[in-house]
Amino acid sequence: MERITVHGERGPSMVVVGEGALARLPALLDEADLPPAPPVVTDTNVGPLWARETARRLGAPPPLELVPGEENKQWSQAEAICRRLLGLGVHRGGALLAVGGGVLTDTAGFAAAVYQRGIDWAAAPTTLLGMVDASVGGKTGVNLSEGKNLVGVFWAPRLVVADIAVLATLPGRELRAGLAEVIKTAWIGDRELLDLFPTPVSGFGDLPPGAWAGIVARAIRVKASIVTRDEREAGLRQVLNLGHTLGHALEAATGYTRFLHGEAVAWGLLAVAWIARWRGVLSPEAHGRLTSAVGRLGPLPPVDDLGPERIVEHLTVDKKRTERGVPWILPSDDGVLEGQDVSRPEVFRALATISRSGRDGG
Repeated sequence: MERITVHGERGPSMVVVGEGALARLPALLDEADLPPAPPVVTDTNVGPLWARETARRLGAPPPLELVPGEENKQWSQAEAICRRLLGLGVHRGGALLAVGGGVLTDTAGFAAAVYQRGIDWAAAPTTLLGMVDASVGGKTGVNLSEGKNLVGVFWAPRLVVADIAVLATLPGRELRAGLAEVIKTAWIGDRELLDLFPTPVSGFGDLPPGAWAGIVARAIRVKASIVTRDEREAGLRQVLNLGHTLGHALEAATGYTRFLHGEAVAWGLLAVAWIARWRGVLSPEAHGRLTSAVGRLGPLPPVDDLGPERIVEHLTVDKKRTERGVPWILPSDDGVLEGQDVSRPEVFRALATISRSGRDGG
């Protein structure tokens, strides 16, 4: 088992990565000074696979199982969690355990932050994206119809348990979507991560469990280093939005039903790679390395049928928007460039280019 500490305003968060980590959850909860049998929140996909048995092992009540999907990451879900906690008599000294992917941990973490003005929580992410990104760093929230994560709060979990074994139950599409976040993280702070999946991944069995554990742990270390220095995204943490500005707009423009989050981020990475290359801050060689890594994720849901005006409209309500507009993160040869102004013509040109490449299969 590998342990990574993320330091924040609420104290340290302990992240444990390894195969079979869920079986050690009772001891890990005790080590994190959390209640031994916290109420479990999950979704109807993960419940029968992992959450019900986890709750039984802890001696907790049967889990609350929410409707899965980004389109259901709404106020009503957070309210359902709060009402469940109230019904179970959870007080300020209590906690909850979120077992599920990024949508679930975002929603459950938000509920923990606002229930009785804040209780502790722990996360057991069950997707690759949840392990390397969503459950680490304390960003919680829900969506509005106008945009993604427009309501939220920074409220870090006390404990994150990333059991590599659960990835074996994921379809290949979910794994590849998670790898998009790994590519983003690798470009920011650990380029050698890109060499750990040199060929397309069709399923969990394409890599040994130890390789998956290495990918997860290394990606978390990069994010932990950034979050520890800038928990509330006042500056440095903004680099983690590489590929996300356009990605979030794509998700919102399609009602959160076409793309998995990582797939939208993958398109966003391709777009900013082109913008950076046109500006001369990303060499042809580096551009090729980044776009080749994204290409190894396989075919992505199409974007060529989405009007560019429809997509750009959603950029105007991006939660990172300032009086100057939306600050973009662009890839460069040796890292990223922060706070970049990107014009509408550049966005339109990038959308046309990636749409054409999607139609051509390259």
